[in-house]
This record gives sequence, structure tokens and C-alpha cells, in this order.
Amino acid sequence: MKAKCTELSFYRHRLLVRVEGFRIERLVQKAFEKGIVIRSFRMVSDTCAEGWIAADDLKTLRKLAKSLYSISIVKRCGPEQKIRQAAGRPVAVAGTVLAAAIVMVQSLFISEVRIDGYRAIPEDELRRCLEEAGVCPGVFRPSVDWQKAEEALESTFPQLSWVQLVYDGRVIYLNVSESDSKIISKNADDNPDIFTPAQKEEKGCVSIYADFSGYIESINTLWGLAMVEPGDYVEKGQELISGIVPMEATTFEEGWPTEYYVRAKGEIIALVPYHEVFSQERYVRSDGLREGEDGETVVANRVEKTREEAEAVLNQQIRLWAKENLPQKAEIINKSLNFCYKKNIIEIGVTLEVRREIGTEKEKEIPVGEENSDT
Repeated sequence: MKAKCTELSFYRHRLLVRVEGFRIERLVQKAFEKGIVIRSFRMVSDTCAEGWIAADDLKTLRKLAKSLYSISIVKRCGPEQKIRQAAGRPVAVAGTVLAAAIVMVQSLFISEVRIDGYRAIPEDELRRCLEEAGVCPGVFRPSVDWQKAEEALESTFPQLSWVQLVYDGRVIYLNVSESDSKIISKNADDNPDIFTPAQKEEKGCVSIYADFSGYIESINTLWGLAMVEPGDYVEKGQELISGIVPMEATTFEEGWPTEYYVRAKGEIIALVPYHEVFSQERYVRSDGLREGEDGETVVANRVEKTREEAEAVLNQQIRLWAKENLPQKAEIINKSLNFCYKKNIIEIGVTLEVRREIGTEKEKEIPVGEENSDT
């Protein structure tokens, strides 16, 4: 038990002492006999040594040293010493306590709201409903009425079959599940700017398919289930937004439908490559003079176009082609040219990278008697 107390005393408050004098090993031997623990002992020189001892042993060591040895404190260490230093600096202590209080208070305020599980309901409308119920970044979390917020979501969005509103630290998580295509808000007809109304029930379903091949840049799904993501390459005729939306069962009854059908709506922006060939006259008429091969000046009726002149004519041709073949909001973002000079004409192969909207609606047939066909 005595050794344990000595150990605790050493780590509670220890000193790095310097001993100066002749035959220091004699003092060290006496210290060991008195039970003084000296750690990390090292000889600095023939007449100087350093080592760590417990602060409580300093008085005993000095008695043993008498006037033969000089003992000085080089460094203090240990939690007890830290507390003494902090007590001598009240401003620093107050600052530490204040910082800890600020961190504690900040942890009680909402910093972020994350939403998952929605399909047809726009995320912005879910966030707006939460804000009206008092759940948004900056709100004092203990003051939130969680039951009221969940009831507001269920009453505003009747097609929600399951709502889970939980928090983890400063982050709020809203997990939802949609069951059918009921009206999102009963006030949507009076004020359509508040919410996007749900679709009316129709027989069959409609999906959106790619009418051009290209790379998907963005996809904004209003109704239906997105089948591709930004960065995907799609072929012409590939399904982009499906009108068949999976649905989770809310009861244990057999035969509960696993999907429902909607008329897919959305905006799909893609980068579509176009390959075109444009032709133009190789020469321009001129009555000017030019230098011949033998250095003589001859009359030139025709002069070959320069590269700059040919590109200027090509740009006019591309603008005319785009006006006739591209939608109004399409944008040419890149082009590459390949010049081919023939006898009297210049053929220019052009590859254009066009940012445009793609997608055409096509109805899917649902045979009578198929599972979920009467949903």
C-alpha cells in the first residue's frame, strides 16, 4: 500500500531537480535508502546530475544533501501543478469556463436538417413545412414540439404513410415514405404556388424515354422514379423517368400493392453530340493581282479562302443549322472541326457538343389482371 501511495504522490506533483557537488552517487544511495524514488536520473557532468522526484520528497532530499550538495528545481509537472497555475490566472480560468459553456449551449441548437425517403413530394416543400412547425437550422432543439411537427407533415402531405423525425446531436433527420398519389395539400387548388398538386388518377402510366443519345448533366424529377443519374451515358430510347413508383406496404395484409402508376414528369438536361458535314466554295472571285510561281505578277480571277474566312462562313452555317434543328434553349458548348479540301469545295466535318433537354413521353401498357394493375 505504501508503494502505491508513493506512486500516486510522484505523478500528482513531480519535480525535475538538479544536484551539483562531488560524489553525487553517495547522495543518491542515501536517497534510495530513505525510500525516495528518483526517475530518469542522468549525469550531466562529473559534478552535476538531474532526475525526477516527488515534490513531497524535496525537503527530505535537501536534509540528506546538507551543505555538501546544491539542489535546485529545474521544472515542475503534474495535475496539481496545473491547478495551481490555473488558480493563479483567474482570467484564463474564466475564459476556459466560458468557452466550454458556449460549446455546450451551441450543441442545443439545430445546425442541419436532412431529409430522405421522398419521391414525388418536392424536398423544398417538406423543408418549408418543417420550418412552419419550428424545425429549422438555428432553432433551440429542446423547444421543438416533435409531435406537432409530425402531425403537420401528415396533414399537409396525406400521401405520407410513415414519418420519422429524430435528431442526433445538432443534426435533425426526417425519414418519410409515400404510399399513393393523393393531393399534397388541400389548399393547392386555391394557391398553386404553395405546393405542387399531385396527379389525378389515370389509367395506365407514362414514362419518359431519351429521344437522343448523350451524357446526363442533370435530372429534376417531379413525378415518377428517376432511372439514371448525372454523368450516365444514355442511348436513344432508354427509359429516363419511370411511371412505375415502388411503394412500401403499411399493413401485413396479403395482396397489398407494391407499386403505383403515375404520369412521369421532369426535366432532363443532357450533353448531346452532333456530327454534321458542311460544304462551301473553296475559292472566292477576285480581279486582283497575285504573284505567280516564277515570281511574275499575273491576273487572278479566283483566290483560295483563308482558314479564318472559311471558319467565318462555317459559323454562319452552324447558326442557321442550329436555328432549324435545335430547340430554343439549346446551347452549343463545344465544337471540333475537320477541314477537307477538294477540287472546288471545302468539306468541313463538325462535331458539336450541345446542352439541351431530352426526353419524350410514352405510355406503358398494363395488362388487365397483372399485379397492381388496378392500383
